[in-house]
Amino acid sequence: MADGQIDLREGLTSLGRDAYIVRLHDEAPLGRDVSGFWVASRFDDVRAILLDHRRFSSSAMGGNGRRSGPTFPFPLLTDDPPRHTALRGLLAKAFTPAAMERMRPAIVALANELAGAIPAGAEVDIVSALTTPLPVAVIAGMMGAPGERSGDFKRWSNAMLGIQDGPIEAERIALLMELRAYFGELAETRRAAPGDDLVSALTKAGEAGETLTDDQVVGFCILLMIAGNETTTNLLGNLLNRLAGAPQEWAALRVDPARVDGAIEESLRVDSPAQMVMRRATEDVAVGGATIAAGDLVMVYLASANRDPGRWPDPADFALAREAGRHVAFGHGVHTCIGAPLARIEAKAAMQALLARFGTIERGSAAGRRLPGGMLFGFQSLPVVFR
Repeated sequence: MADGQIDLREGLTSLGRDAYIVRLHDEAPLGRDVSGFWVASRFDDVRAILLDHRRFSSSAMGGNGRRSGPTFPFPLLTDDPPRHTALRGLLAKAFTPAAMERMRPAIVALANELAGAIPAGAEVDIVSALTTPLPVAVIAGMMGAPGERSGDFKRWSNAMLGIQDGPIEAERIALLMELRAYFGELAETRRAAPGDDLVSALTKAGEAGETLTDDQVVGFCILLMIAGNETTTNLLGNLLNRLAGAPQEWAALRVDPARVDGAIEESLRVDSPAQMVMRRATEDVAVGGATIAAGDLVMVYLASANRDPGRWPDPADFALAREAGRHVAFGHGVHTCIGAPLARIEAKAAMQALLARFGTIERGSAAGRRLPGGMLFGFQSLPVVFR
């Protein structure tokens, strides 16, 4: 990392994520990758960039084109105000605090049902048993999809992210075409007979002063499907992985379940489910002692910002007793994740159900299998044993 020069791909491969984040803070907290983009890793720099949506555009989130197969525009994720504001307004009613509270009883009931089906003393993949089916069922319901399509949602999400089982690209393309056809038909149905679900809200985009093409509606549906299940799945997997290696913390949560909220926030901070987002400078901007030129790409490294040693002592440690501080796991500013309250409700319901049922958690006989790639941080599988 001499002279602030970064090789992100090589660094993450050779050092591992944790060690590389430490080196970034020590040697190049705002550096230039060999590929040409900037990497912002300090908390204050990251927050400043995320707040400045005028000079740092989200259009950079439009994808890199490295995978073949169908592609879809992602409204909201790639939009800046004022269009972003109008599109976010389409979903706002579904994610108000009051709406989330109305959903809580059903989420708690589903979490209890799933936790109740986990056998004590037997090794179980908690990803397939709980951390995936809970959020997938919730987001499918919010989108007005029949319950039996929940399994399809996960398959499609994995294919979209390139983390499906099996390396055959032809199978991935077939899944994406299947996904496109399903959401296209669902949108048509909701246009003809709208309901209270999220897809119906998207078909009314014209009422917000914006018009969404069919592909944009499909892109919006895909974004909701992925964000609605991956964030909570990865948050819960990361948290349970930490607790499986810290039996004293599990015991502390059982004694005082009110500490579950703090455990969730600490997991979000130390093991951020979304590792990074991209922005593009629209003009020359001074950040952290450097000048980012108009047109330059910036990788906003959320996971590194959440481990800034200038903000948290021993930042890589999962510390249940740590005083909760504001992190950027859900982003910051106008692009703060609209589903963050829902993810917290789902994670809390799952944790409370498990803590009420089981006295201990321990790792299984095999190591958990992490998601490939660097954008998301979570588990494809995580064997654990509850007793």
